[in-house]
Amino acid sequence: MKTLIAGHTTHDHYQGGFAAGGCAFYGAKVHHALDRLAARARCPRTDGTSAASVRGHLALVDGHTHLVTVVGHDFTRDDELSDLDATVHRQGQTTVFANYYPDDAPRIQLLEAMAPEVTPDMVSDTMLDADLVHLAPVLGEIDLLRWKDAVGDGLLAINVQGWIKVPGPVFDASELEGVQQRGVTGQAHRVVQQFWDVTEEDFRGVDIACLSEEDVIDQPGLLDKLVRAVPIVAYTLGEQGSRIYVDGEPTEVGIYPTDAVDPTGAGDTFAASFCHQIAAGHAPVDAARFAAACASIVVEDIGARALTRLDEAEGRMEAI
Repeated sequence: MKTLIAGHTTHDHYQGGFAAGGCAFYGAKVHHALDRLAARARCPRTDGTSAASVRGHLALVDGHTHLVTVVGHDFTRDDELSDLDATVHRQGQTTVFANYYPDDAPRIQLLEAMAPEVTPDMVSDTMLDADLVHLAPVLGEIDLLRWKDAVGDGLLAINVQGWIKVPGPVFDASELEGVQQRGVTGQAHRVVQQFWDVTEEDFRGVDIACLSEEDVIDQPGLLDKLVRAVPIVAYTLGEQGSRIYVDGEPTEVGIYPTDAVDPTGAGDTFAASFCHQIAAGHAPVDAARFAAACASIVVEDIGARALTRLDEAEGRMEAI
């Protein structure tokens, strides 16, 4: 299975410095890890199979997931992209976020800088014809209609959150830094929602849509439009699990309880693993159970570090 994922790779503030982030970055890590797990499952496991032979089989699937992304000339986390097959365009500044998680309140996200648009002409026609094209913007860097026109006949999946967020008013981070240190000094723009003026028809041709309960706070009618136009919709509900719509019919799916160290990337991991499993032929509800298991893993460490442990997801899935 060939997968293309598109969107910004960001600098995410942490106390010790920047980590790579963004929906597309987390998604690429997930798709790539699941490619490797699938290859490992197909490897011969006879007594005569050497570790070198197994590694050789895994290397064959390194190119199955391709990330097309834009970062700035100031990007410092190339090490976190080194295991990915990626087209990395360097223009302007890297998109820079700081995420704060108040108790019993939605995330507060601050923006310090933003990279340019990610366009279809940045990637080869071969990759535009991938079995799964996953559009995963963070802040409007992908033109949905332009990408819809450019891709081939494979599955098209979208992460909704990147089309509803915009830079809002300037915000003094000092009060937030007193509670959760992220390293933001001075002021930054608070990320806010803007009404996405989109029609049902604009979603025609999208096969899978992923969004969260936070994404519909200021988006009246958006979920209904998606459910009517998109065959498979994954609507995540935090600790309440997710609601999976297939041709408009909903099914509730639970979570795998765990102690979260860093919630950043949970939704991105859920979306990527869900879309990957659908593209691999799994039933939507089973895909959601697997995705919930993957999301429970990523939150157990900082940034994307825990994504090396996605081989634990199948076992956790049995408890969901």
